[in-house]
Amino acid sequence: MRNDHRTDAEKEAGASLLKNYGEFFKKQYQDFQSTSGDRNWSENKTYVPIQVDMIQHELLPITYLVASDNTLMTKVLSVLSSLCVEVITLKQEAFDRHFTFLSVYEEYGITDMNSQMESVCLLSAFISRCDETLRNLCSQVFAIFTEAVINLNGIQLHYIINHIGELFTIIVLMELLISNTSLPATWNKYCKNLKLLSHMQNIDLIEEKLQALSSAVDNITKKLMSDNIVQNTLQNLATLRKSLVDKNCSMVSSEFTNYLKQAIINLDKLVQDIPNVTTMYKCVKINALFVLSSHLFGNIDKKIFKSLIELNTKAHSVHIIGTTVWFPEQFLQRYAPAQSSSYGKMSQTMIKARQTYISNKKASLARDMTSLQVMCAQWVLSVEDAFSASHHKLNASEMSLHAKLLLEGLNVASNINYSVLTLINVHVSLGVPLSKSMLMSLFEVIDMLKCLTNAVSRNRNQILNSLNMTIQHFIFQAISSILEVKKALMTDKNYANKRLDELTCLVIAERSLRGVASLERNVAANVALSFVPDTTYLEDSYVKLGTLLEKVQTLSNFTKSMDNFCNCSWMLWHQHVIPIYLDQNFSIQLNALKLKYFLMVLEDCAVLLHKTDKQYKKHKSKDFISSMKSMINESLLRTTSQNIETNLRLHIHSHLQLDVVNPFTFDMVKKLLLVIDNFRIQNIYMSVVPSVEHYLSTMYYNLTTVVLSDWKTYGEMRQMAKFKLNLKTVQDNLPTQTLEQGLDVLEIMRNIHIFVSKYLYNLNNQIFIEKSSNNKHLNSINIRHVANSIRTHGTGIMNTTVNFTYQFLKKKFFTFSQFMYDEHIKSRLIKDLRYFKENAEVNENMYLYKNADKFNKGIRVLGLAEDGQSYLDLFRDLISQIGNAMGYVRMIRSGGRHCCSDATVFLPTLDISKSFKELCEEENLGHDAIQASEILDNNINCLITNFLQGTEYFKLLVDVFAPVFRNPKNVHLKNFFIIVPPLTLNFVEHMILSKDKMSKKNKVGAAFTDDGFAMGVAYILKLLDQDSNFEALHWFDSIWKHIKDERRALEEQKLKGSVQLQQALALTEKKIKTLEEEYKLLYYSLTSARIFFR
Repeated sequence: MRNDHRTDAEKEAGASLLKNYGEFFKKQYQDFQSTSGDRNWSENKTYVPIQVDMIQHELLPITYLVASDNTLMTKVLSVLSSLCVEVITLKQEAFDRHFTFLSVYEEYGITDMNSQMESVCLLSAFISRCDETLRNLCSQVFAIFTEAVINLNGIQLHYIINHIGELFTIIVLMELLISNTSLPATWNKYCKNLKLLSHMQNIDLIEEKLQALSSAVDNITKKLMSDNIVQNTLQNLATLRKSLVDKNCSMVSSEFTNYLKQAIINLDKLVQDIPNVTTMYKCVKINALFVLSSHLFGNIDKKIFKSLIELNTKAHSVHIIGTTVWFPEQFLQRYAPAQSSSYGKMSQTMIKARQTYISNKKASLARDMTSLQVMCAQWVLSVEDAFSASHHKLNASEMSLHAKLLLEGLNVASNINYSVLTLINVHVSLGVPLSKSMLMSLFEVIDMLKCLTNAVSRNRNQILNSLNMTIQHFIFQAISSILEVKKALMTDKNYANKRLDELTCLVIAERSLRGVASLERNVAANVALSFVPDTTYLEDSYVKLGTLLEKVQTLSNFTKSMDNFCNCSWMLWHQHVIPIYLDQNFSIQLNALKLKYFLMVLEDCAVLLHKTDKQYKKHKSKDFISSMKSMINESLLRTTSQNIETNLRLHIHSHLQLDVVNPFTFDMVKKLLLVIDNFRIQNIYMSVVPSVEHYLSTMYYNLTTVVLSDWKTYGEMRQMAKFKLNLKTVQDNLPTQTLEQGLDVLEIMRNIHIFVSKYLYNLNNQIFIEKSSNNKHLNSINIRHVANSIRTHGTGIMNTTVNFTYQFLKKKFFTFSQFMYDEHIKSRLIKDLRYFKENAEVNENMYLYKNADKFNKGIRVLGLAEDGQSYLDLFRDLISQIGNAMGYVRMIRSGGRHCCSDATVFLPTLDISKSFKELCEEENLGHDAIQASEILDNNINCLITNFLQGTEYFKLLVDVFAPVFRNPKNVHLKNFFIIVPPLTLNFVEHMILSKDKMSKKNKVGAAFTDDGFAMGVAYILKLLDQDSNFEALHWFDSIWKHIKDERRALEEQKLKGSVQLQQALALTEKKIKTLEEEYKLLYYSLTSARIFFR
């Protein structure tokens, strides 16, 4: 246990600091709680604002790490280690800065070279640095063999050769990327402009500066823009090679040859078993090393080249970045023409390999998709299981399991990344379009990548904690293995004299590993172990050490590697497929859930553009995010809103006969998208719920204003949206009082003659219904419509309407009088009246039904109108129109009282004892106030009078016409009552026919009510004062007697008839029943109508 040597004062000071620290965190937590309130913050696992990162920074220089008493070995190790670290740094800079800069060059569409001069200069400096580092590294390797200062027997320089290949690969890829852009063309244009500028006389520039600028530009042109970067590098290395003598040359050459042989064998197996990004990059490196070796040493084994071609047939297309793809045959034909010429059909072989790759992928797509999904699901579940609990301590087996799991995850992510990018870019390179099914499968693969990212993000802290322990465990294993080799070496008694260099390398490797798992320490250990002869190692301990150190380095960069493999910023170069993704059916539950994964892909593109914006000094990322936002709003949010609207509309109209809808497929999605709610691309948030609410609110308002009568439907949809989906729409606050105004009273008044002929009156419901219409619906007018019209135009319109009706009735009564004056009608009425009086006792004072029927048929003899109607039909229609006019007057009065009733609800009482004018005078208010109060009193009194008393319009219309009708001059009208029975018979026949048409396809002339006839008959009987005369006919008693007689005769026939007769009698019985119902309806309507005129 450590002894605490602190004084009491120091302890108190420490306690005080800890207390303040605790209070600070408590306050921060309280502030957070106050800002968040009671809201439930949805946890967005795709974004971690604060995170722990595991980046190892080495504070000690390389020279210190490899320092020892063996000065010569220390120098060799320090130089080679420093150069290897430099290679790794250059590779990182290439991918982080220069490759991204060149890959998006065409996206920015640069035409002005001045703005990019800084980036071009940095690119030129980078190439120079790569060239110098490569020459330095090669010269150091050559020097080891030339100077022979150390023991060369059995040393293994594979690690160093690998780094030579890494650096040369960067140079190769840099040339490829530059040649794939329009940068050289833009640069040449800039050079021409500069030359023109230098020849101008009036230029304000010092000649020395101009010459310096021109020489710098020429230097960049030769170095970068002439498509000869690789060629220049190879020439520089060839110059360096001359310093080697033949013996040493063969030794170095054999090292390179052995490395190539072994690497090709290893890669051939890896490409077939584990085709991923890392493996494919190694294929590029092997090709680059082959070219480098052939230029340096010349003597290349044909077997190696053949093996390389076979490898390239499998690794035929290697995606680098953006749309840049490295094709091995193009590279070899240019930089190894001698060897390539022996394989004349190499290009055709590679193209065929690519075509075969595409056809195989199409054939095995479904199987591959299933396999990848299973792999991803298993890995995610394993990660959730292994890293769910907080492991503060792990045993050796758990650490090995965690390491295996994480390395497997990197392989899965790398494999998926390779599969997607290779498939897309091979299609692009061959000009073969991607099918939609394949594209949808690629979207599924993208979702898998983001699923892996989320799994790592969710368990990041536990993974980092585990990584830390696992790396330390692997380092311990490596040190233990080194100690075993060291122990075996020290058993040789002469090790101090003969094998001192080996011991020094082992000691340096051991010391380098004792510390943080930094890049520098890992490189130093690897380089040191390379100089220990293979005979010194116990069995395959060197291979195991190499594998352990590689695992340490891989796990140290785990989070960064996983982010790189799962980064989908390549979508930036294939933006045309984004609308296809957004157009897919998000009514499938899984698609809706995976939508956030695709937004992460768009965010990767935005992050890349944000990074390159700094290099290009533009704001491309903002434009990209803006375009994506508008696309999502249009394709997703608007479509979702429309689907929800359709869903609500179908639900509200579910009483109609609609197709059966599965609620699990149709309803759940909309709810699911609403539950997901927030979508994010960087700092831009899009919310589904407010968007849908705004759409529905706007739609309800706009459509209600277009068709005011639909307010109820949209009100129900509003409530259904709240109940079903918890969507709170804005109330439109439209004036519901005028929504059911229907036809305006003013319009009816002006066209009263058309209205009474086109509409049918219903006495009981006080409603007018349109006879027929070209539309799918019939208009109707009721008291509420009239009341709303009166409220619009004022109560004064009521008297005007009655006046218009009076003018209309005058014209109609003139036609009525002419009909009654007709000699045929007049003589027939007199004859019927005489017969009734003469046979009154015999017929029990009843007007016989057969006489009415005879009258009805006899009228037809007089002739028919053009539409086939008899004169009695036309007379009945005339009386119906008069009755409709009276019904309209009745409705006007009811509507007026309805309007006054609505207005008087604002008065506390109808019995007002004191007027407002009196109250104002008592309070000695001003003249204007008294005048205003007087106007208010008049309005209130008018309102109360209209409500309490009203105007008896029927009485007015009776009083105004009765004297004229009863005038002796109009004696021809005195027999009207005797024509009422034939009229009723004609009316009943008409109604039976009209109601029968209701059930037929052709509904011309169909009707189910026409109480205007009863109203007209009652009104005319009152005008002529013939109510008692009509009652004396006992007409309805005669009807009931006739129906009774018909039934009795029917019953008698039923007892005698056959089966066929029974069927006919059933129809007759039905006809009698219908006739009875119609007469009863007419009787009730006529009796009700006559009450109005008593």
